[in-house]
Amino acid sequence: MRKIQISIFFLLLSCALMGCSRNEEAASDQSTSIATVEDSEESAAKASDHGIQMYSRGAGADESSQAEEHLKEMTLEQKVGQLFLLSFRKSEKDETVYKITSSMRETLESFQPCGIILFDENIDSVKQVQEFIADAQSTAKIPLFVSTDQEGGRVQRLKHSDKIPVTDIPPMANLGRTTNVTLSRDVGHVIGQELSVFGFNMDYAPDCDVNSNPDNTVIGDRAFSQDPQIAADMSTALALGMRDYGVIPVCKHFPGHGDTSQDSHDGYASSAKTLEQLWQTELIPFAEQIENGAPAIMVAHISLPNVTKDKIPASLNPVIIHDLLREKMGYDGLLITDALDMGAITQNYSSAEAAVAAVQAGIDILLMPEDPQAAYEGILKAVEDGEISEDQIDQSVLRILSVKYAYGLFEEHELPPADVLGCKAHRDIISQINQ
Repeated sequence: MRKIQISIFFLLLSCALMGCSRNEEAASDQSTSIATVEDSEESAAKASDHGIQMYSRGAGADESSQAEEHLKEMTLEQKVGQLFLLSFRKSEKDETVYKITSSMRETLESFQPCGIILFDENIDSVKQVQEFIADAQSTAKIPLFVSTDQEGGRVQRLKHSDKIPVTDIPPMANLGRTTNVTLSRDVGHVIGQELSVFGFNMDYAPDCDVNSNPDNTVIGDRAFSQDPQIAADMSTALALGMRDYGVIPVCKHFPGHGDTSQDSHDGYASSAKTLEQLWQTELIPFAEQIENGAPAIMVAHISLPNVTKDKIPASLNPVIIHDLLREKMGYDGLLITDALDMGAITQNYSSAEAAVAAVQAGIDILLMPEDPQAAYEGILKAVEDGEISEDQIDQSVLRILSVKYAYGLFEEHELPPADVLGCKAHRDIISQINQ
């Protein structure tokens, strides 16, 4: 069974036996100072005591070398398959999907995608989710990113119930009001520990948006703050906490969805901000995440006509992805689109058109195309026609493989104990948010 690295199992086991002890609360005069990768010595020391590998620094030379060797063995078709992250929300009969069906298995074995995402329709009980993920991993020649949306508040795919006793996480706005970065990192530990029990290794969190528009209906209390520096410090601490426990955070929604009045799930969404205004607000949290080694960033489907001079969504736009994020901000980690089955994309592009445009713009992972087969064939044809170079595909797959090696996805191990879910220490951490 391929999951996160075995060392995490021993840490979680020891946490359960010791009541999942947490770091001491930060002194009040330090509560707004971000604990960066470089000054996380206390967390590193505690992890070392349990034989844990810290993940906050990302892929090193060894992981990059392993990824390069692996890439050499792959065909073009296999490499293109790794660009896709798929969902299985409903069966052919429009029923909930609680296990890997024969048709799903066929799709996974044929595509060999980089990963999958689970939604409410895939989640019923602890054992059921564990078996679903294990079965999906058994189809993969390269271990899967197994992802979900576990932000807290109204976006929690794993909800507290008798069958799934996970800790209920309040909205990030509540956590942001504490301005306590140590508490935020502890909440990241709670999320990371509990997701790992199921076999998840990737989470579309934290939300790094700045809640700057009161008319915004899609973000609101999902954001940490209206203050960009508080949003930066708190979201970075949460991401570091998740990474401490081997869960890959996907920082979203670049370049910032907090100032839109429309919802890109439903259709066209835009921000009138200029680039100068973005640097003063929306980009601050993402810049801090990048400085602290963010392994993955999700790019939104929002348009920025005063930056790009067109209406092309950021997720497909080279001005945003290549010029701004890659070049000006110096980011070389994984770039993932927001879901490609959202209205902002499907109302304006075919699945093949969207996939090709996203890859041409510099995206590495295509999340949930409306028609995955058409998107896959579109990418292959674009490479064959010279519209996308195979070298660009190689660079994306190299990033994907490097992160998978860095986070121990190629290691085999048993799952951590389920009694970490909703344990007293986790509840005690959450209780501090509303004090």
